[in-house]
Amino acid sequence: MAVVKGQALYKQVAREMRKAIAKGQWRPGERIPTEDKLTALYGVSRPTVRQAVAELRTDGLLDVQQGRGTFVRGPQPEQNATINIERTVICNGDQYHCPAGWIDAEEPTVYRVRLEPSAAATLENDEGEAAFLVQRLYIHESSGVRARYSGLLPMEQITNTVLAQHPEIFNTDAYAALAAAHGPVEWHEAVSARMPNPDERAALHVPENTPLLVSQRITRTQADARPLMLETLTMTANATQLTITHRPVAR
Repeated sequence: MAVVKGQALYKQVAREMRKAIAKGQWRPGERIPTEDKLTALYGVSRPTVRQAVAELRTDGLLDVQQGRGTFVRGPQPEQNATINIERTVICNGDQYHCPAGWIDAEEPTVYRVRLEPSAAATLENDEGEAAFLVQRLYIHESSGVRARYSGLLPMEQITNTVLAQHPEIFNTDAYAALAAAHGPVEWHEAVSARMPNPDERAALHVPENTPLLVSQRITRTQADARPLMLETLTMTANATQLTITHRPVAR
């Protein structure tokens, strides 16, 4: 790098790093070189590299993920643009439908767990009762938004249903199985916001200082409002709007 006199050295390094990003040498989602490699590449000190990285983070070009490194940020929504994410269940007879557009980023995982106090209270079940925990990582095709899904299925509610053998089936099939076993179902959904932990920031590609939207959906029986399943969907709150529509099956 040719040093220009009269200009702060870290700004010159930041300019060269911007060029590398613009030329596609470091692509969105890709980890940039380590501090040692950057100091060797530009012939400057560690503090200078750190200042340059800090400037690019402020500009929104880089994202530091704790324990993993510094990554080039992908395209962000235009200012004032809103990504609308539908959280909808539509029922037609015994058929349940949710809007298309989500795809699995990886294979779902299933664990046998014991209900912790908060989940047990939500599901009106005893603490320590057996349950299946289903976890998925989704990508919203049209926007690229990533979302983490978890579903808690108490064992006593899924006995003699397909969920006892295949708890990982998609939620629309799960609703049908629960309705067949317990009668018509309905949903209650609550949305809250909180800051992400480092693991969530890495998995969801969430920028620093950006909160998460957390949508919790409880599937209940229509007859006595008994909880059958707890689902949680977690995604970035950055320019994201949730639209929720629940249409219980008519009997």
